[in-house]
Amino acid sequence: MPKVMTTRGKMLGGSTATNFMMYVRGNKRILTDGHRRFRWGSQWNYENLLPYFKKSEDYNGAWANEPHALKYHGKGGLRNVAKCDYHPGAEELFAAALEKGYSLGDYNGANQEVFSPIDLTTQDGWRENTYRAYYKDTESRFQTVSGKPKAVGVIYKRQGLTRTSTARKEVILSAGTFESAKILMLSGVGPAEHLRSLNISVVKDLPVGANLQDHLVTLVGPFLKAPAVNPNRDVTAQAAYHYLSTGNGILAASDALAGQGFFKSPVAKPDYADLQVIHGAFALYPHLPEDMNKMFGVRVDILKKWFDPYHKNDTDARFGLLVLGRPKSLGNLTLASRNPDDNPIMDPQFLTHPDDVEAMLYGFKKFVDLYENTTALNTPLFHKPVPGCEAKMFKSDDYYRCVIRMFSFTLYHHVGTCALGKVVDGNLKWSRVLGIDGLRVIDASVIPREPNANTQAATIMIAEKGSDLIIADM
Repeated sequence: MPKVMTTRGKMLGGSTATNFMMYVRGNKRILTDGHRRFRWGSQWNYENLLPYFKKSEDYNGAWANEPHALKYHGKGGLRNVAKCDYHPGAEELFAAALEKGYSLGDYNGANQEVFSPIDLTTQDGWRENTYRAYYKDTESRFQTVSGKPKAVGVIYKRQGLTRTSTARKEVILSAGTFESAKILMLSGVGPAEHLRSLNISVVKDLPVGANLQDHLVTLVGPFLKAPAVNPNRDVTAQAAYHYLSTGNGILAASDALAGQGFFKSPVAKPDYADLQVIHGAFALYPHLPEDMNKMFGVRVDILKKWFDPYHKNDTDARFGLLVLGRPKSLGNLTLASRNPDDNPIMDPQFLTHPDDVEAMLYGFKKFVDLYENTTALNTPLFHKPVPGCEAKMFKSDDYYRCVIRMFSFTLYHHVGTCALGKVVDGNLKWSRVLGIDGLRVIDASVIPREPNANTQAATIMIAEKGSDLIIADM
């Protein structure tokens, strides 16, 4: 079975210490429609959750001076949201989008289906992860009270020693999409048949680990067009001085990402944006294949064959990172064993739903059209076919489908393994594990549907909402 590389941030601040820093909330209709269609609870609608998005935010982004800014954005929150002045090729992208009838605007505002500069969670050019903003291997223990299981503490390892901590009130599990599900299952909360197969006593039969979702991304391009970022040429002592003295420039950017847009495919149901395209202006330079392998797990030999000889000659280029924002393919996560040190088994089931392939095909063709058929960009798609797809007619639908299957990778936006309404309560006892007293899950694992956006903003909103509920219950 083909495998893709995946990981998460194993440090203070979690994956906000390793991500692309993009602050994107997602389409508000996912919340508005979702609580009705999937019975997530009225607390999960957009109007009720907007204050929690705003609460964490000190907005100084691309649209901070617009009249609507304070309606949709917060000021004075603990997490700064900023713009970056370094975005090569973005103005051409926006001009091309306008030529094609798209609008420019704030994707976190009234309408997500726009093109826009990228807002970043940075402060003076420095990454502002949740550890920096908010703060400067566990197993739950249960006992039965009045016939109902109750979480009473955690067992964990530190410096090779097994330790126990007892909760005075509740256990709050915030270990992320992989580990929260793993810890629950090791503790006997999960699918009964799977737990029994590993000789784990079943405390509560719940679909923990099901509903795994992730954002799949396909590289569209390259388009041989300048300017672009080349670290061999552009990361200089002068660039470092500019960054340290102003907090801006190439070293303050999110890699070479410069602008993004959201739009919907014909298979989008309900009828709102299901695709995200992130514009990347990064050159084909000699060690790009190795860098992409480290970042996304793409094979070095395939990249070298595809880019040759252009990467040997430091050729400026542009790409689109096409993101399947609302996947219909659902994966699962299961335990490998009873050993807490073993990683769980993740089966993302990428592209198993035919609509996912067709949505990506539509987006792929739209981005190629944006580059090839506008006066602002006017650059053809790279003429060399992706290795493995040479047998398909170049630029045919079947060729693009082949590229999507051959050349896609994770964007590390895993959600859903402890889904709201399935594993945790979505109503009055929001975030509490169903059928278990004294146990909450508050992290990305409770997100029931991918939000057609980078997931950090939604995860922090959940934490803000959860903290208010905990305080209210004290």
